[in-house]
Amino acid sequence: MGKRLLTSLICLALIFGIIPCAAAADETNPLLIAQGIIDWKKADIGISAGDDLLCGKFSELAGSTAGDWYPVGLSRLGKADNYAEYLAVLKDRVEKRYRQSGKLSAVKATEWHRLTLAVLAAGGDPTSFGTDENGQPINLIADGTYDRGKTTSLGRQGINGWIWALITLDTKRYEIPENAYNTRDDIIDKILSSQLPDGGWALGGGVSDPDMTAMALQALAPYVGADAKVQKAADDALLCLSALQLPTGDYESWGTRNVESTDQVIIALCCLGIDPMRDARFIKNGNTLLSGVLRYRRPDGGFVHSYDYDENNPASLPDMSNSMAGEQTLLAMAALWRLQNGMRTLYDFRLENEKSDAEVVFSDADIKAVNSLPEKLTTKQYVTVTALLDKLERSADFAEKDECRRKLAAAKEQIAKIQAEIDDINAQIREKLYPFESISIRDKKTVDLIVSRYNALDDDDRVKIERWEDVIKTKTQVDGLLRALIIGIVLGTVAFLLFVLLVFRIYRKRRRKAKETERFFSQFADED
Repeated sequence: MGKRLLTSLICLALIFGIIPCAAAADETNPLLIAQGIIDWKKADIGISAGDDLLCGKFSELAGSTAGDWYPVGLSRLGKADNYAEYLAVLKDRVEKRYRQSGKLSAVKATEWHRLTLAVLAAGGDPTSFGTDENGQPINLIADGTYDRGKTTSLGRQGINGWIWALITLDTKRYEIPENAYNTRDDIIDKILSSQLPDGGWALGGGVSDPDMTAMALQALAPYVGADAKVQKAADDALLCLSALQLPTGDYESWGTRNVESTDQVIIALCCLGIDPMRDARFIKNGNTLLSGVLRYRRPDGGFVHSYDYDENNPASLPDMSNSMAGEQTLLAMAALWRLQNGMRTLYDFRLENEKSDAEVVFSDADIKAVNSLPEKLTTKQYVTVTALLDKLERSADFAEKDECRRKLAAAKEQIAKIQAEIDDINAQIREKLYPFESISIRDKKTVDLIVSRYNALDDDDRVKIERWEDVIKTKTQVDGLLRALIIGIVLGTVAFLLFVLLVFRIYRKRRRKAKETERFFSQFADED
């Protein structure tokens, strides 16, 4: 009896001992943390947990900072999603921007770098991604890295231009041609020469910043161990980051404690093959880097940027999950998961991310989707039309589906015209209605035209008109001025008429008196 009781107690102790350990393990499981972020983001954009994140609603963000990092995180976590749709929209956006002055950006080389990562994550080829205005293949790698200097220096936007150029070049260890403007050594030397005395890097000034220091390490990681200069720079940078870490495990950047800085340090350590959970240099008061990240986790699965309100970043509220905090934490969890599973680092897209060359089939469901397009299209159908047309053009039986191609091409052209109208209305609002103080009745025709064009749009397209509340305010102001003018004219006219009437009455009265006087004196004249 005593042995059975002792055995039961031991079993209970084991059970109750194991359960908390399992719960604790779940709390630090990068895949579970990442899934929480994905579920939050789906709820944030109004789609169900069972839907693909890279759906029509999210794919509208393709080609922007707000959109491109999520597919990178999803892909590097091995998550299945609608990458083909996102890639199709991304290609369409890149081709359009390549036809503009400055192409992707006149200043930021990092536009090429971010887009390259998104293309790779979605299974595309950044060295031949659509065509430019001359029908030539668009090479994001050449234009954004080793040949960027032919138009604008990689360093025009600061050290991050050099850092992300190196990261981008090494995503698949791209070769640099002999006639390139910059070599790998050029880029590495630029990064090394910008290192501060304490071992860190900064976007500007002489105070090391954890974000830039971590990103520099991510770029230099492939060369650590093979180059003594790089090894020394990395060792100094690690000491710098260790010293900057707060007792709570997280980091402060630009005077604000935040999750993204901590995420970047996790990614840097994982790129170097260092376990952030075990390296003593990055454990403060028992708090690891992951402990620091989890301080910012919200009950909805998302992450807050900072618990301190930053007036320079008003969109990041201290009590709400933030999209940028979510995307960067997603990347950090992908980096940690890949390290734990012996996989290539976060930005090393070789081999493990290669896509099969399976034949693309434009299915009956796709044909049905084409035929189901409404006669009156809006920009809401942009993603669907672009994705279908891209899939059709990649399909083996492309030539046999000319009717579908014709419909989709016409639909895409129609949507492009609507988008051009939206863009022009937005431009008119920006250029014609500011500053408010200078608005006068002379602007009524312009304001009324903008309102008329807005009313001609479909409801789905109207939501894309920026600062519409300012247009309403301006119209109210102009209409008020016009009413005041009309009222002033009416009152002035009435006053004038009353004045004329009064003068006329006085005149008549005087005439009458004059006649009476004349008659009075004429009587005396007759008597004489």
